[in-house]
Amino acid sequence: MSIKSSKVQATTRRPKHDPKESEREILNAAEQLLRERSFRDINVDEVMRRTGLKRPAFYVHFRDRHDLALRVVQHIGLELFEMSNRWLEGDDMLGALEGLVEVYQRQGSVLRSLADAAGADERVEQAYRTLVQDFITATIRHIREKQENGYINKAINIEETARALIWLNERYLSETLGRMPQANPQDVVNVIYNIWKSALYG
Repeated sequence: MSIKSSKVQATTRRPKHDPKESEREILNAAEQLLRERSFRDINVDEVMRRTGLKRPAFYVHFRDRHDLALRVVQHIGLELFEMSNRWLEGDDMLGALEGLVEVYQRQGSVLRSLADAAGADERVEQAYRTLVQDFITATIRHIREKQENGYINKAINIEETARALIWLNERYLSETLGRMPQANPQDVVNVIYNIWKSALYG
């Protein structure tokens, strides 16, 4: 092989990826597949075909497809917490619920697929339920703080009210925005806002 042809080959190879960019590509590919099919029908080869990366690149970032599902849950969880903090840290309940609905409009089918997988896969269930429990814990903390300051009804059972509200959100958003056709997002916001406001403020 001539020196010239070697140089041509070198310039046509895919550039070496930044590890964070490769990880992001794999997560994006997994989310795309989870919008189309159930978790049990997804394998590593399919995910990597969506990225153009080689299969060994997968194992640089993830142990297996269960670890990938865990990271997808964590990634979307960060988006959901970012929106929830509008209420948890700033008392903007309506803005927080609008933000959650916005995330579910984009990621509802992915979250629904993972929720369905949780019923048959112990590791996915643990990851998904941990995400939900994190929201319950944060909500309990915020309700208790506001209750002590006189802003929230003192008669409510804080722990069970928080549990009920978070699981209600999870199921309702999954049903209305996790399948096609999606419900009207403003209607969804109005429903959950009225429920939360009634439950906490009376």
